[in-house]
Amino acid sequence: MKQEYGGYLPLELPKGKAYYQGNDVVALNAGRYAIVYALREAGWKTLYLPYWICGTVEDAICEHVPGVRIRYYHVDGHLLPISVSPAEDEGILWVNYFGLQPEPVIDEIVRRFHGRLIIDNTQSFFTAPRRDAWQVYSCRKFFGVSDGSYVIRENIAHHTVPANFSSIYSIHLLHSLEYGTNYSYPLNKENEERLGVCGPGAMSLLTSTILGAADYAHVKDRRTQNFAALHRLLGAYNRFPVFRAMPAMSYPFLWDGEGLRELLIGRKVYVPKLWEETSQNPDSSPWERFLSEHLCVLPIDQRYDEHDMNAIGNLVLKLLDESRSLKRGYL
Repeated sequence: MKQEYGGYLPLELPKGKAYYQGNDVVALNAGRYAIVYALREAGWKTLYLPYWICGTVEDAICEHVPGVRIRYYHVDGHLLPISVSPAEDEGILWVNYFGLQPEPVIDEIVRRFHGRLIIDNTQSFFTAPRRDAWQVYSCRKFFGVSDGSYVIRENIAHHTVPANFSSIYSIHLLHSLEYGTNYSYPLNKENEERLGVCGPGAMSLLTSTILGAADYAHVKDRRTQNFAALHRLLGAYNRFPVFRAMPAMSYPFLWDGEGLRELLIGRKVYVPKLWEETSQNPDSSPWERFLSEHLCVLPIDQRYDEHDMNAIGNLVLKLLDESRSLKRGYL
């Protein structure tokens, strides 16, 4: 952009550094396109995806890397791949669900699929990159931005990608400061739909500027503390198989009862469903369908503190108790 002088003052943010930077990092517009970038780099003819994954990933691959054949694999009770052995020209995408896998497990996955692995860290922004693997990260799941992702690998090639501009699609972020996030949810949804069709692009300047001003230490600490606070209340009732205190995307609460998600939404605790495609896929396993149908991902982000976690956790306990009472016929 040509240098300009005078006029009104623009939005001003502290000038800092991105959490991920350097020659091994490529900054893009969305996590699905970071996967596309990694696939183009790897040159594999086949990619194995887990059944329990967002359908937008397959859509992006089919649209932008149509020569890659997609196969699927199941995950076991610890969310690890079952019976997958990629050949020389094949690779696997493994999702580090909520970033809760212990470090030794991640290292073992890297050794097991040496050179044929993409680690999906879109739910785990702060998990450190590994050598001998591609890893992708999402910014929108952890910060108030309208686009943004990273693909990281040692000595990654930096290909030219189209410029991306996001200011016109970011009004919902400004609205949220004055009216709350629910007010502009339709605009946020429009932005999500735009990212689904816009194709791979560079991270926008607006997003990179906002990320440069982010307080990463605070975000990391607050999410970790909030996760631990919820787990103290709900851990005894939670069937989700992997846990450690981490600055995760959210707190995964797995319960075998019906309707908890809808009850929470009715009380203004907005809980998305991950991922409905799995529950409708006849080839997915009973365990994978159970995860899709019953998992409630509770908010733990940096907007909240322990007081908020106690409110959410106690509400969940109250709803669980009411559900059990209904089954016994007491209400």
